Amino acid sequence: MGNICYSSEIYHLDPKDIISLKDSDIKNNIKAKDEVIILIGSNKTYWNAQNDGTPDTLLRGRRIVEEAVKNGTEYIPVRIAFVSHIAKYDFISPLIRVLRYRHKFYSSNIYHIDPFEIREKRIERNFRNAENAYRFSNPKYKMTKETRQKMYQDLVDSMRQNGYDDRFPLDIMLCRNMGIQDTLNQGHHRMSVAIDCKMHRVSVIFSAAGQAPKFLHPFFRIIAKLNLLFKQ
Repeated sequence: MGNICYSSEIYHLDPKDIISLKDSDIKNNIKAKDEVIILIGSNKTYWNAQNDGTPDTLLRGRRIVEEAVKNGTEYIPVRIAFVSHIAKYDFISPLIRVLRYRHKFYSSNIYHIDPFEIREKRIERNFRNAENAYRFSNPKYKMTKETRQKMYQDLVDSMRQNGYDDRFPLDIMLCRNMGIQDTLNQGHHRMSVAIDCKMHRVSVIFSAAGQAPKFLHPFFRIIAKLNLLFKQ
């Protein structure tokens, strides 16, 4: 078994999404003290994840999950764990996007969360709205302001009419920022529209690659927080 790493954040997830997970074969070496821990699988894509890799499992918390489902609890706190695909003392790959993405993998399952919680955690890399929607730095994707605003409004209208489409989950990448801080990796427009529509339930998938060496965590954690503040 490779190096087990943990999300920087606790996420409140729907226990009904968790109860179907099988218990993990890992019995020892669980360093996190959280009551419920999901170990995500290793899948190449999220749109066909259940067929191309290993499934998510439950590391800890079966009894808590079962009681939450029985009591109709909407969300419970969960820590996300993953097995690093990057060598334990490789402090370069977690920091460089092109190297990090060579190792990237996804959870097999989608989960449901309140988008307002994601915003409160301040893990978005940027905030999207009608003014800056689909404004990309790459000139290849440049669009007129009218086109951008129409695309954003179309997304708003679709969500208000049909709700959030689980086929397009938000992607939260664990330990993405400086190899230590979770961030919202994909889905910033969907995230902002869901909040604009006052929705309290969206689907999310977790991805990962690796984590920075532990001796660098205190220093990198400071840089990661500043990095997110600057981008937002």
